[in-house]
Amino acid sequence: MTAIYVRQSVEKKDSISIEGQIEKCLTEIEGEYEIYQDKGFSGKNIKRPAFLKMLQDVERYKISKIVVYRLDRFSRSITDFSKIWEILCQYHVDFVSINEKFDTASPMGRAMLHIIMVFAQLERETISERITDNYYMRAKSGAWTGGPAPFGFSIQKKIHNSKKVSYLSRNEYSNIVLQIFENYQKKESSLGSIAKEMTEIYKNKIWDSVTISRILHNPVYVQCNQDIYHYYQYKNYIMQNDIEQFNGKNGGMIIKKHSNETKYFLLACHEGFVPSELFLECQYKLENNKQLKNSGKGKYTFLSGLLKCGICGYSLKVISSKGKRYFVCTGRTNHYIKHSSEYISLDKLEQAFQQELYNMIQNNTITQKDYEINIIDEKINRLIKAISESNEISIKYINIEIEKLQQQKNDILKKQNNIFCEKVNDFHSISLENQKYIAKQMIEKINVFAEKAEFYWKI
Repeated sequence: MTAIYVRQSVEKKDSISIEGQIEKCLTEIEGEYEIYQDKGFSGKNIKRPAFLKMLQDVERYKISKIVVYRLDRFSRSITDFSKIWEILCQYHVDFVSINEKFDTASPMGRAMLHIIMVFAQLERETISERITDNYYMRAKSGAWTGGPAPFGFSIQKKIHNSKKVSYLSRNEYSNIVLQIFENYQKKESSLGSIAKEMTEIYKNKIWDSVTISRILHNPVYVQCNQDIYHYYQYKNYIMQNDIEQFNGKNGGMIIKKHSNETKYFLLACHEGFVPSELFLECQYKLENNKQLKNSGKGKYTFLSGLLKCGICGYSLKVISSKGKRYFVCTGRTNHYIKHSSEYISLDKLEQAFQQELYNMIQNNTITQKDYEINIIDEKINRLIKAISESNEISIKYINIEIEKLQQQKNDILKKQNNIFCEKVNDFHSISLENQKYIAKQMIEKINVFAEKAEFYWKI
């Protein structure tokens, strides 16, 4: 039996239809035949239902010849075709292409087949590279590169360099985005708490930690000034615009060009609406939370994520059963380390922590070493590292910014952190999330034994 294979990924005016391909193939066939057709499938791989069924029939010795209108209808990958060709040879199946006019029943036909496949793959790779280049050029001009608009934006059209291009325009949901940034800036907040809050307020959209994180990481929202330039330059992005163009108005975009891992940062032609200082504070907090590796998610104690087994060194989890709380050593459960499972009570640990906090307040040990200081130090470090890659104009700007930041740091250090101390004084009545935040600011880890515990304080 002869098999006719036809394929069309999308309908185009200049491409031959499925029916047209079948009609052409029938001119080369005598006797019994069966048609295998895949509509809406690309030729870049063989994951096509009719194609796979045809290969099964080949292996059942039902097919003696395959006829296609054109070679790229069969496959656009020389790697895939070479594997398929081995199968066809194994089962003595001839291959005929109408458009290229060759038949593998002859040596010349087989040679022509390999030559044409090389050019077919070259064409596919050239098209792919051309699409990527066009995508990159659109991004470089500041236009929106395609796909759905980020939440808080709509896609509009405008004329840029005599061409109509797509760009992002702020819509009625942008205030929600700004609210997300402002809420995450707060020290006690987390991705989960914001997602929960958004779900309660805006019930017409599914909110989760991933959605919130994606919004917070996206530079399309930020008003790109020179602080943003230095932030992404320090993170090894290739900056496609000069630092002087970062005027605090336009949003930003991140793209990858071709298959390498190099990331590019470009200014977009739309205006951002999240202040750069707010955006950067959120980035530093996201980075800090990432370093914590999601520890401390437990809901039974504010010491979650800080507890270590004093015997084997592995983490201790806290579980609750019938109103009682128990330690579970991950060294025993996950790594089968045998040792005693007796530990000092969790109540005593929590009481010891709180008592030490009160002692520190009375002794004026807790002063302003807070979140703002960490952010300023991060900014200063980034600016210092950026000096080696900057020109004279940029270095002058950097030195001025470093002086400003140092002055801000000095002003903060002169003041007592009253807000933090008030939370510590009111430790019993604040939320579990706030208690966890304070504990993480104060403690590096706690080694727990049967009759004692070792606290490793950060201050």
